[in-house]
Amino acid sequence: MPKSPDLDELSARLRIEFRDDAQDRLSVIYDTIEAVSEGRLAETDAIVVLMREASKLRGIGTSFGVPLVTLIAHRFEAYVSGLKTLPERQRADVVTFADRIAEWVDRDDTPDVTDTNQLIRALPVRYEFDITDVEVRNVEIMLVTPSKVVSKLVSAELAACGFRSIVVHDPIESIALAVRLPPDMIIASAVMDHLGGIDLLRGLSAMTPTRHVPMALLTSLDHVAAHELPPEIAVIRNGSHFSDDFAAAITRFNLG
Repeated sequence: MPKSPDLDELSARLRIEFRDDAQDRLSVIYDTIEAVSEGRLAETDAIVVLMREASKLRGIGTSFGVPLVTLIAHRFEAYVSGLKTLPERQRADVVTFADRIAEWVDRDDTPDVTDTNQLIRALPVRYEFDITDVEVRNVEIMLVTPSKVVSKLVSAELAACGFRSIVVHDPIESIALAVRLPPDMIIASAVMDHLGGIDLLRGLSAMTPTRHVPMALLTSLDHVAAHELPPEIAVIRNGSHFSDDFAAAITRFNLG
């Protein structure tokens, strides 16, 4: 009977497999940007490729237990998802994302929460407007909602106020992301599949890494029963009330 590999040998094999797979994906990204720059590939086609590779890198990081690669790839995926063209500035940003992933693919250490937070916040951010018209704040808000329409509208509102936002469509995934990289504020939709906003925010407010993070429930209802929501969680109503409720929450949590 052949001898089973020990844990160290198995770990080494998995690490090699992870690096090989990740480097293959990174090579596709670099080649894609080069092809666009040289006029050999249409920008719209390149964006599709970049979205696919970003998603694969996020999956690779999760599968092989490399959370920092997962976090960077998640931001990369969010950045690319809103692109319609790939001008020089955006191509440079894509290369930056790939470079940061490549750096951590080749490293065996994992930074602590503070260093991770600084690294992630140093990644490129894409704005839909001229940032010279808005005071950009060093405040990051996690928006948890399954609705792409809501995420687009609310993200635009947050950006117009100078806040960075990261959108997470799956409430279960948001727990891992918030614990690994606590944002400055969490806003969650009240109605979501598998885990509603109230239960999500209750859970996060009870966890040590996120208990001090300001939180708000995003709802279309004018009133939320007092017994359903802890008093430390704000309520932000959709529609015409959003701006006033959001401003009140920002003032309450001293974020602006």
